Amino acid sequence: MQISQEAVGSEMSGGRQECSGCKKSITDRYLLKALDQYWHEDCLKCSCCDCRLGEVGSTLFSKANLLLCRRDYLRLFGTTGYCSACTKMIPAFEMVMRAKSNVYHLECFACQQCNHRFCVGDRFYLCDNKILCEYDYEERMVFASMTYNYNTLSQIKRQTNSLSDDLSSGYGSPSPGSL
Repeated sequence: MQISQEAVGSEMSGGRQECSGCKKSITDRYLLKALDQYWHEDCLKCSCCDCRLGEVGSTLFSKANLLLCRRDYLRLFGTTGYCSACTKMIPAFEMVMRAKSNVYHLECFACQQCNHRFCVGDRFYLCDNKILCEYDYEERMVFASMTYNYNTLSQIKRQTNSLSDDLSSGYGSPSPGSL
């Protein structure tokens, strides 16, 4: 829900108003309007942490007759998830990193092969649901292409063995030891 600040006596506030928090007349220069009610700047506070809601942003949350800042609302009622790297719970109010549908603690957002922590601008790759740095991703791709081309490699091996058989049976160039 939105919080708006208005000057007392303005057309929008309609003259003097009663504070919904302390029930006293608002004589301050400014008042806050939230939940279709008027408040002193000092009276509109988070029910949990007592922070002044007009100072922490233009949004407040209301649930179960509580007025809450964003952080406390998420802490009490937000959905939590699990880190894709360490599988531990991530509190709803914690900052996270995302890669497609995967969510990570900030400290877990690192290459899962070499543990390199990423900096702003670093390239990373999501491969088999694992985060990889550029070096480890390229290394994995080289090995993957080697196994993909396994038939080609085994064919080259057979040709090499065939060549050495030809040399030992007298075909081809003589070996230095046979002279």
